[in-house]
Amino acid sequence: MTTDTKPLPYLPYPRFLLGADLTQTAKVLYAVLLDRSNLSRANGWTDEDGNIFVVFPLGKLADMVDKGPTTVKTTLTELEAAGLIERRRCGNGMPNRIYVKQPDSQEIDRLMDRKPATRQPENRPSDSRKTDRQMAGKLAPNKISNSNLKNNLSGVSESARIFGCYGNVFLTEAEVAELQADFPSVWQEYIERLSEYMASTGKTYKSHAATIRRWAKEDRRKGKGVSDYSCKEGESL
Repeated sequence: MTTDTKPLPYLPYPRFLLGADLTQTAKVLYAVLLDRSNLSRANGWTDEDGNIFVVFPLGKLADMVDKGPTTVKTTLTELEAAGLIERRRCGNGMPNRIYVKQPDSQEIDRLMDRKPATRQPENRPSDSRKTDRQMAGKLAPNKISNSNLKNNLSGVSESARIFGCYGNVFLTEAEVAELQADFPSVWQEYIERLSEYMASTGKTYKSHAATIRRWAKEDRRKGKGVSDYSCKEGESL
């Protein structure tokens, strides 16, 4: 490079992100959204209160950061929990509006000081997309309570990775491979069903892989597809 060299196209990457207690995916995603908000500013995309918003369909956002949609959903939840974005629904079939927030000095200090009680590998997508490029990272905040998260982590292997839209399903690579082989067309749907069920009821299971396998076999025996399957009273551990 010389003094005349033109810089390459780049994303704005605020310095506070370097020390923020966020997953690497969250940091990159925030930079992408911040860059898009600058484009929205130039195009006059503001709401009735004058706030700039971003419209970024999930699939395109996933392609932009080279992650699967499930990982991006979890990461957006992490950014929202950290107070760095706000999402507002725009109706059926319409992508959400995303408002990118710029933290003040006190909020930056809070982001630098956060100390999650549990560290786990960063979320891998359960949608068969770009799984070979996922890197291990930190557990992303999700919509379940800390107590439920602690219960879900009880007895979980250190090699387990996080799955599900609520980030509360834990499976090892071997367990995922077995589920893919035994239930190739529906294994992802059962992961999401289990994630939603545990988040909505607060119930936990000793083995998520065994629970998914039991549900799938039971539905297969009954000749049903993916159903709203729940355990009987007293089966929750």
